[in-house]
Amino acid sequence: MITSIVINAATGRMGKELLTTVVSDAATVISAAMARENHPLIGTDIGYIIGANPQGKLLGANYNEAFQEGEVLVDFSLPEHSMGILQLAQQAKIPMVIGTTGFTNEQLELIEQASKNIPIMLSANYSLGVNALINLVQQATKLLGEQADIEIFEAHHKHKIDAPSGTALTIGDAIATSQGKSLGDIAQFERSGERKAGEIGFSVMRAGEIVGTHDVTFALNGELLSIKHEAQSRQCFAQGAIEAAKWLAKQSEGLYSMQDMLQNREKY
Repeated sequence: MITSIVINAATGRMGKELLTTVVSDAATVISAAMARENHPLIGTDIGYIIGANPQGKLLGANYNEAFQEGEVLVDFSLPEHSMGILQLAQQAKIPMVIGTTGFTNEQLELIEQASKNIPIMLSANYSLGVNALINLVQQATKLLGEQADIEIFEAHHKHKIDAPSGTALTIGDAIATSQGKSLGDIAQFERSGERKAGEIGFSVMRAGEIVGTHDVTFALNGELLSIKHEAQSRQCFAQGAIEAAKWLAKQSEGLYSMQDMLQNREKY
């Protein structure tokens, strides 16, 4: 079965990776590639945008037309733009994979409300490896969480706006939830003075063109356990997002995560 996909913010870094992934995936087709109004590349064949042969699809800005043909929307943009597109997606009743990070609590509430009308996948990181890391971290927390000091380190490129990354916060939340706690009560974002028992420390690096590194350390007396994921290219995020899109297109209304997809492969 072939899934027809709409790619939003198609000229961005992730947008181009998503286009490339869909073009190379025999189980998907691009129904539309979108950009902001008056973008200089509007009307350009998407093949030229990703350095490939012409694909017969032109970069556009009319979302209403795009949603008539697509089965699912994939959006990696900015919070304000994503919220506007979310309204249009609800009107068109098209499922939406959201890869944007940095939402406010109010925006997250609006996304949750929208999921009552359409299927929505919301994840801070679509890498299959990172989501496996989250699962492993949850298991390690159940085994070692009471005895270990837990630290989360993340590194990204110097252009990234939010810090800590959405993925680091998701990892922290998974740890806190596994302990029956709220991340807001035990997260430590600024290290100074003696460490308090039970807190989760966060460290951030922003430098160069680092794609993404996440390292979770469980420090016990005389030993360290480290669970690390390093993205070597953005292709891993794009591949995961497209796999999510294929899965989400078959789901009913609701708010889903990558963990939902990985744990329900019989529906995939």
